[in-house]
Amino acid sequence: MKTFPLTILLFTILFVACGPGQEELAKEKYNRAEQLFNQKKFNDAKLEIDSIEELYPNQIEYITRGNDLLRKITIEEQRQNLVFLDSMLQVKQSELEPLMKSFIESSDYGAKKILIHKRQKPENSYGRTYLRAHLDLEGNFYISSRYTGAERIYHDQIKVYFSGNNALSEVIKEDGFNNRHFEDGETQWEVVNFKDGKDNGVIDFIANNANQSLKVQFRGKKYYYIVMEKFDKEAIRDGYEISFVLKEIKRIKEEVDKVKAELGRLNA
Repeated sequence: MKTFPLTILLFTILFVACGPGQEELAKEKYNRAEQLFNQKKFNDAKLEIDSIEELYPNQIEYITRGNDLLRKITIEEQRQNLVFLDSMLQVKQSELEPLMKSFIESSDYGAKKILIHKRQKPENSYGRTYLRAHLDLEGNFYISSRYTGAERIYHDQIKVYFSGNNALSEVIKEDGFNNRHFEDGETQWEVVNFKDGKDNGVIDFIANNANQSLKVQFRGKKYYYIVMEKFDKEAIRDGYEISFVLKEIKRIKEEVDKVKAELGRLNA
């Protein structure tokens, strides 16, 4: 009876001595991580690598090898990101192409290049009262109201409407910049820019109802009314959609640059 505990102790010592050591267990973890890497199961592989240092902090060889494998995983992940971003860029560029059929790139109207609808070029719209689409190559978009007449109406707001539905812009007070006036002989010109959301939903309203007969009320000390031309509605609708695509293309290109920079760092 007295020798029984001693027997159990000896058996336990023998069992532990015959079990796998920390080096072997760390090696198994590393081999499993490498296998998962080859199967492109990168998250699972990273978990195995993390557990080596956590469970076997004295196994420097396999911790080091794990870190090297982790670097390979990161490189492969970045390469996959690059492939995905390139494919997304192609998709967005294919979306942009048909939308651009009525727009031209021009530097004739200021220092910064813009995209302008072919039917809304200033030389084609001289003396016309209408709503103009403004779009640059980075996707910034807004509209302006442009009144031409024999007398001033002092307009500072627009309302677009049809069949009881309408959208009303914010009021833009005359400031010589976003609401400005000039005259040419007996002709009065008024231009109001609705930037930074000051259109108050007018752009969305036009884009979503471009197939309707839309009327515009120029509101000020006096009122003036027009029925929007089909090409003016299309200029705003398509320009608005182009702006989202251009912004997404810009974002994707910035992500591509980041990924390439990270790959350059990892491969250095």
